[in-house]
Amino acid sequence: MSSFNTVFAVLAGSRSDAAVLDAAAALAGKEGRVSALAVRSDPVRVLPMVGEAGAAAAAELMSVLEEQAKARAARARSGFEAWRAKAGAVRAEFQEAKGHPSETAAALARNADVVAVARPREEDEPMAAALVEACLFGSGRPVLMVPPNPPKKIGARVGVLWDGSRTAARALGDAMPLLADAQSVTVFTAGGVDEEVPSADAVARRLQAGGVKAAAKTVAASGEEGQALVAAAAEAGCDLLVMGGYGHSRLREMILGGVTRHM
Repeated sequence: MSSFNTVFAVLAGSRSDAAVLDAAAALAGKEGRVSALAVRSDPVRVLPMVGEAGAAAAAELMSVLEEQAKARAARARSGFEAWRAKAGAVRAEFQEAKGHPSETAAALARNADVVAVARPREEDEPMAAALVEACLFGSGRPVLMVPPNPPKKIGARVGVLWDGSRTAARALGDAMPLLADAQSVTVFTAGGVDEEVPSADAVARRLQAGGVKAAAKTVAASGEEGQALVAAAAEAGCDLLVMGGYGHSRLREMILGGVTRHM
């Protein structure tokens, strides 16, 4: 039985789409299905309003953006068809919608178990980062950020980044179908956890009581906390990290940095 019945894969018409589809298929397994989406950007929703003096220029720009959006959606569909031809028995479907690139994707993703999106690269900013944040805050569903070369099996060795926050607790709960089948689960913490919230050891014990092969590990973070956690997860052989998104405010993380932005 699949852990996730419907995995929503958001495509961008770029070289990252194949990796997103591969990761979505790994989560869906044999019983689930992949629901792929390409959003054709609507210039009316993307561009700000302009006065009459700029109407002609705005109309020309909107025409150019419309053609670019059509081409991007066509690449996404073509890439999906090529992937499905090689994917074998994976149950998969493709849909195209017109609207705001990130807001529309987040809204449609609400009818899925989990959302798969490409991890933003520097050359993709800020559009790709906006998509991830829209899905995190607007879909109400857990979000899988997919690297360029995802592992064939996701969830064999899982790392849980625990800071005692509400978002961390929600992420842990959303990931339970994967944790139950994992070979090992390591609950990482760095920088200490407030005494008023459960510790990483307490979380590991609770998971163990439910049959999960879990252990806790404290990571020494003398500098960048996110970097230290990534290094510890890599050393443990983790193929999946579970964490809450923006336990602090986005403004604070934009100014001071934070684990979410690092990831």
